[in-house]
Amino acid sequence: MRRFYVIAGVLLAFLLVCASTASASGVGTHLAAFLEVDGGTRQIGMGGAFTGLADDANCVFYNPAGLMFLEGSQINISHSTWPAGVSYQHLSYGFRHSYIPGVFAMSWTIMQMPPYKEKTEYYDPDSEFGIGIIDNVDAGDMCWGGTYCWEFSDRLAAATTIKYYHLALADAFCEGMAADFGVLWDTRMRNLRLGAAVMNVGPENRWANTGSETNFGENFSLPMNYRVGASMRVYDVVTHRVVVAGDYRYTANGMSRINMGTEYTFHTGPIYVYGRLGYRLGYDEEGLTAGFGVHFPTSQEVDSRVDYAYLPHDNLDASHRIAVSFMF
Repeated sequence: MRRFYVIAGVLLAFLLVCASTASASGVGTHLAAFLEVDGGTRQIGMGGAFTGLADDANCVFYNPAGLMFLEGSQINISHSTWPAGVSYQHLSYGFRHSYIPGVFAMSWTIMQMPPYKEKTEYYDPDSEFGIGIIDNVDAGDMCWGGTYCWEFSDRLAAATTIKYYHLALADAFCEGMAADFGVLWDTRMRNLRLGAAVMNVGPENRWANTGSETNFGENFSLPMNYRVGASMRVYDVVTHRVVVAGDYRYTANGMSRINMGTEYTFHTGPIYVYGRLGYRLGYDEEGLTAGFGVHFPTSQEVDSRVDYAYLPHDNLDASHRIAVSFMF
């Protein structure tokens, strides 16, 4: 019991530090906002509640300390479509080294927008020459991350991710570094897990090659946010399992968000079938989420999983996600 209070105190101290360092400002006043988009498809099906569950390689987008649960190697590739033709791709690869202790991971996030026509302030709509129109302006962002997870025991771990991001809009660009930190504790008390993470920690940055007098834009902070979560396996028999999870998230804009979700697993032989439901509170457009998945062997050494998630929006078209994972 004493150890329980010690670990709980460490988690609480971690959250207090995160809360004290998080600076809130208005919407649209941060760089690299795409880093706040939840990664993974299974996770969205559960409403994005994954900080305390964190049991696959996509934990690097929620709580990298969840890498402690990887037994071998795992690759996850997720694609999602958003309104206005925006698309996201999330990729994570977690693995253990034969001789180096701990767990490693690499991750990529890519946001793409379709080309569009830019109109300058000198645009003349009555001109037959189309003055001020620039065709096929491209925009897109990417982020690459490397993660290391320290395992203090088979129940407690901490991890950090170092990230490089690159933002591009026409000829302007912005690039820099950031970091994520996470802790996870498997209490083994009724299968309860507790996790906490602070994401997108880094210095202010600015756009370059903007065409202004200085050729640089204003300084803006990164969208740092922190999250705490818990999960519990509430039902587990030979062929059926039910897990519930919940997250509390405090964003860089000073907003509190709550993610809740559940995952039902039906197991028969080597086949696993999943059904997922979730709900997201505190979001402008998002609420109920749903998804499903199938896990099956593709060879003697490789298992595969296919996942789908549906995320409706109140006033915009729904978002769809599909993912494929390989475990070996």
